[in-house]
Parts: sequence; structure tokens; C-alpha cells
Amino acid sequence: MESIPLLSPRETGRFRFLHRIVLAPLTRNRSYGNLPQSHAILYYSQRATEGGFLIAEATGVSSDAQGMSLFPHTPGIWTKEQVEAWKPVVNAVHAKGGIFFCQIWHVGRVSDMEKEPISSTDKPVEKNEDDHMDFPIPRCLTVEEIPDVVNHFRVAARNAMDAGFDGVEIHGAHGFLIEQFMKDSVNDRIDKYGGSLQNRCRFALEVVEAVVAEVGSDRVGIRLSPYANYVGCHDSNPDALGLYMAKALNKFGILYLHMVEPRMITVGEKTETPRCLRPMRDAFEGTFIAAGGYDDLTAYGRWFLSNPDLPQRFGLDAHLNKYNRSTFYTPDPVTGYTDYPFLQLGDKEAKFKLVLPKLIIPNWASNSGPNLFQNREEEKEVDHHRSSKKMGDDNGEAGKDAATIPILTPYKMPYTEHMGAADSDPDALGLHMARALGGMGVLYLHAVEPRMVRPYERGETRRSLRPMRDAFKGTFIVAGAYTREDGSRAVADGYADLVAYGRLFLANPDLPRRFELDAPLNKYDRKTFYTSDPVIGYTDYPFLDDLPK
Repeated sequence: MESIPLLSPRETGRFRFLHRIVLAPLTRNRSYGNLPQSHAILYYSQRATEGGFLIAEATGVSSDAQGMSLFPHTPGIWTKEQVEAWKPVVNAVHAKGGIFFCQIWHVGRVSDMEKEPISSTDKPVEKNEDDHMDFPIPRCLTVEEIPDVVNHFRVAARNAMDAGFDGVEIHGAHGFLIEQFMKDSVNDRIDKYGGSLQNRCRFALEVVEAVVAEVGSDRVGIRLSPYANYVGCHDSNPDALGLYMAKALNKFGILYLHMVEPRMITVGEKTETPRCLRPMRDAFEGTFIAAGGYDDLTAYGRWFLSNPDLPQRFGLDAHLNKYNRSTFYTPDPVTGYTDYPFLQLGDKEAKFKLVLPKLIIPNWASNSGPNLFQNREEEKEVDHHRSSKKMGDDNGEAGKDAATIPILTPYKMPYTEHMGAADSDPDALGLHMARALGGMGVLYLHAVEPRMVRPYERGETRRSLRPMRDAFKGTFIVAGAYTREDGSRAVADGYADLVAYGRLFLANPDLPRRFELDAPLNKYDRKTFYTSDPVIGYTDYPFLDDLPK
């Protein structure tokens, strides 16, 4: 079989890439309140492969680094809350063997939601038909202020490491802050950060130096677009700019240089040009990421978006899904995000699609930016689409394979008195349901102990689940304030096949290991059970290994 260069391994620094197909950083506009959401876990893990390289979407380094009304829902990494929100996303990529870098950025004068965005200049972006944005007059950073901005990049890089990322990519492309310093169409300064090519590149190289000092050169890359003309940011001599930066970056020994092709003069549009990246590729001593046949790794954006299994499709020379531009930047957490199909290696199409509930956006999200949906009609459309993602074929009938998937999981509470729902004969109710459900062949019956008359309140009673357990022929799960000893006894006596733990598992994410070692348990905090905070009382309970020895 003919070898495919894109699928060959590449050793570079501390990393070994098992193929050379890179997920390019793509703004996805689905991080409500500037926090990565749970749907990002699915999105990135779908595209992760063993030894594959993924670069996360542009992530703000400070509270004033975002602020584009076109893309209001971009993630950040300047707070502890954001770091914690990124962790499960990173963990999901690592679970599939992927290598994951965080792209860090500051939009500078491109912000139209900041009253006074910062830049290398006080010249605003000129309004054009493509942007549909009214840009305010930026405030030109003073020489004394620039080190603070450099430090924001340094801290963001450290936060990315704390979130578990393998490295960071500095966003120095597409007309954002770093490029606003580098390109002479924007930078009109007369101090040490303006004028000559060396001075205009000073800010970018200071950011690189600070980030390298913080996390190590072998964990740093940078993206540049010397030939692009995006949001009014272009240079009179892009060849010289690209070549100078390629040579200057060698001093820091960074892992890679990620270059945007000369033909991509404007984002999303391909143009014919005689220029090429070969001089930059020859000058740079590290790994070179681009597209065009002379790179070490090749980054794909739109094609990787619409084909989450792109490496496999390339390996099989299979057809590609077409991408839908109209869904690139919508806030919907499914459409155009996680609903692109994987390759089916047979005649049968997939029978099942992910079902997501109606979104509940907490107060902190709506207070930090525009509403998720611009109008009620958009919200209704999203809900309609999501509700239609049901199991089965187009006419709503489940396929034959549905019978092999144990999805019916009744949660029986015959003895509880919750919200006024009580029964005069719970023994008869429970026994009848156990027998009836056993006849249906469901996978399991999950029954709450009679002692739990009300949720979270344990009482004394002579009643028992034993008759239900004996009547039900499938797997029997019990729940109800069980301890380690109670659970072991229930299984040993044949009273239960499995034991469900709620509050104890919440407070102890490594509960099975703690039970095995008979280790102490974290105490749960009732007052955080139902708050909307995405960290406190949710993902911040410590593992056993995190505790002092």
C-alpha cells in the first residue's frame, strides 16, 4: 500500500505526533460567559486521536482581550474559574491520546464592545462591508503599559499549563493585537515599538520571550500571517516581515512556527499569488506548520470541523463531508459543531444521534455579555433542531439496533413521600413494578431504600427491598445513604448487584479507590448542590492524591 506522508509520524521536542494532520485553531463562539462549556468536551474529543495534535480556539488572556460583537462567546483563561472549566475538555483530549495546545490572544483595537480598546495606535479599524461592526477609537498603549500586556500573556500561558494543556500557541495573526504592532499599515508609533521592522516586531518577541520563560520553549508555538489583510491590518513588505520573524524566533528555540499561506489574504478566501512560505520555512529551525507541501505538519480548519475523523478519511481516501459556513459562528452547541457525521464503514447509517436538553444559562453568563440567542425566534429554532435529534430513523421509529442498547432505566421510589407523592401500599406498588419490568427485559431496576422516606432524610423502617429484588430478574441497584460497609454487606448478602452513591461520590470523585484503601472521605457541602457555579461544589472536590501526605 502506498505510504501517505500526512500519516507518517513526526518527532519534535518532547512530543511524538503519530500523524501530521493538525486541528487548526477555530473560533467557535460557543463559550457562554467566556467559559468553555460541556459541549466543548465532545467537540474536541471527537477530533482527538492517538498522537494527534489539536490547537484550541483563540482564548483571551485578560478581560479586555475579547470584546468582538461578532464573536461574543469566546473562551478566556485569565481566571481560576476558566482554568477549571478547561480541565475536563483537556482531559477528554488526553483520554484519547491527543496532544492539546491552547491558543492565547488579545484582539486589541478589533474589539467593538470595549469603550476604549488598546492597540499600538489610536487609529480605529475602518468600517467595511465584510465586518458589519462599528469600531471605537482605540487607546494607544504607552511604553510603560506594554509590559503589563506582555505579562497577561505570560500568566495566561501559566494558566493553560494549570488547566492541563500540553503547550500554548501565541496568536500573532489576523489583525489582532500582536499583528497591530508588527504591520506598518497600523503601527504609526515613533518610539522603540514603531518605525523600523525590528521595532515593530519588538512587542511580539517580548511576548514570546515571557511565555518561553514561564512554560519552556518546547511548549510554545506562534501563529503568524504576514501576507494577510484582515480588519485593515497589512504590511508594505510581508516577505521581509515573515523572514525577519522566522529568523528572530530561532533565538528562543520555540517548538513551532504556524504560518498562514500567502494565498489566504483575507480569512476564508483563497487567492492566487506568486508568493510562498519557502524562505520562512528554510529560515526557521523548528517545526513548521502551514499548508502547501513544504511543511512538517499541516493544519486543517474547515475540513477538520466538518470531518471529525479527518485522519481516518485521508488514510482511506474516503469522501469528505461538506462544511456549512452559515453555522461556523452560531451559538448552537450542536448544529455545525458536534453533529457532523463520522465515516460509516458499512452500508448501514448511524441509528443514533446525541440528544441535548434545553440549555440553562446561569446568571453569570448573561451578565458578562450579550444574550446567548439574539432573539426568541433563534432560540425556538435551536430548540426545535435539538428536539429533533432523537433516536431512530427519520420517521421517529427506532431501528433494530435500538433493542441492543439498554436505555430503559426506571428509578423506582415506591416508599418515598416527595412533593406530596405518597402511596397507601408502597409494598404492593414496588412488587408489581418489579415483576412487570422484569417481563420487559430491561437492563436494571434502580430502587431507593424504604428508609429514604424523603430525599436526603434517612429514617428507621422495617420495610425492605428484598421482595422487589427477588421478583426482578435483571440487575438490581439500590440507593439510600449507603456507607462503604453497608454497600459491601448488601452485595455480599445478595440484596443488591450494584450500589449507587450520590453525595459521597460527588464529594469524592475517586470513591472506588478510597473504598478499596479504606481511606478517609471528603465531606460534601449541601449548600453547593444546586448552585449554577461550574466549579465550586462540582469539580473542585480533591482527589486522594491531591491531599497532603
